[in-house]
Formats: sequence, structure tokens, C-alpha cells
Amino acid sequence: MSSPDGGLREELARVGRSADVIARALEVVAVIEEVAAPLGIHPVLVGGMAVYVWTAREEFMTYDIDVVMEVPQTLDAELSALGFARVADGRHWRLEGTDVILEAPGARVDRDAVVDEIVLPSGRRAKVLSRLDVLLDRLAEFQAGGHEIVAQQTLVLLAGLSQEENAELDARALTRRVGAVLKAMRQLAENIDRGFPQPESDELHAIAREALRAEYSPSS
Repeated sequence: MSSPDGGLREELARVGRSADVIARALEVVAVIEEVAAPLGIHPVLVGGMAVYVWTAREEFMTYDIDVVMEVPQTLDAELSALGFARVADGRHWRLEGTDVILEAPGARVDRDAVVDEIVLPSGRRAKVLSRLDVLLDRLAEFQAGGHEIVAQQTLVLLAGLSQEENAELDARALTRRVGAVLKAMRQLAENIDRGFPQPESDELHAIAREALRAEYSPSS
């Protein structure tokens, strides 16, 4: 492993200035893996950047890199040696000389989560929450808030799933208590395919509220 205060830091600075947002995010996660793995910590890319990785849709582009990982003092020191400076809120780090923002919103992924590993041109490997798990997270987030951008992300992630993937999604949605909203979003996707207009914000909020009610009502 390269020294964090030597070649690895220089390479991270170079990667951080890359114009390819997906490649940059994956390489940043992979470099952090190099210093975190000896501590028994393995960062997993999640959140909006994971959506962008699986969809490559420009409207979902984000520059923040959300990773699930523990950040003990030893790893915080390694991040500092790599050129990251922790910002005031304590959950974000900025890579000096770049617009890369790293956030650690949690310490562990869900117990049943599937994590994919992507081999990069550099030879490094980056861990990313699987497409189905990203979709399950988006379903839960939409059900909780009914936000339009999350609905759009959900619809794109739903498109093109195989029969096997849909079967797995059905089973896992039940355990995550997002089965009702999954059914509603599939119906919405079908309606849009048939030429119906995109729903307005108030309609999306109504869909989310109804799904939440169905999922958590006493009879469910």
C-alpha cells in the first residue's frame, strides 16, 4: 500500500480533479479502502452517487460522495494524511484542492444489503451498494417524503430489471416494508409508458402517503 502522505495522497489529488464524476467517486472510495481495510473498515458507496453510478443519468448527477463506514480516530487521521479536512458538522470531509465532498452518513449498511465490487482501470476495487439495494433505499425515501426527484430515480432504477431481479425485489420489499409503494411505482411507470402525463408534486405526495398508510396500518 502506498504511503498516505506520499504517492497515494498525490494520486488522490489527481483523481479528485478528474472531470469524470463516476470514475472520480469510485477511485476516491477505492483509495480510502486501501487505508481503511487494514483497520477492518470497508467503505461502501451509497446515496445519490450510487444512484448516478447505476443510472448514469445526468439529471441525477451529484458531486457529494456518501460512504457507509465507521470513522474512528485512526481512520480520521488517515483521511487527514490523504488530504481530507473535516468540516464543522463532523460528518463531511473536503479533499483539498478539489470540489470532492465526502460524507459518512452511517457506520454500516443494512444487514441484508448486497454490496457489489467494481474493478477499476487502476486495478483498485470500489464497493458500491447494489442496484436493488439502492432502489429499495429510494423506495423507502419516496414513501417517507414523496419527493419528485426520488420518484424519478425510483422509476429509472425500476426500468430494465430482469424477471429474476423483480422477483428478488418483491421478496425484499416485503421485509423492508416498501411493498405497497413498490406496487404503486410500478403502476405509475406503466401509466407513463401508456402515455399518461407525469404526475404533479401533490399527486406524488398522495401516492407516498397512501403507501405509507397501507404499509403501517393496523391491518397490514
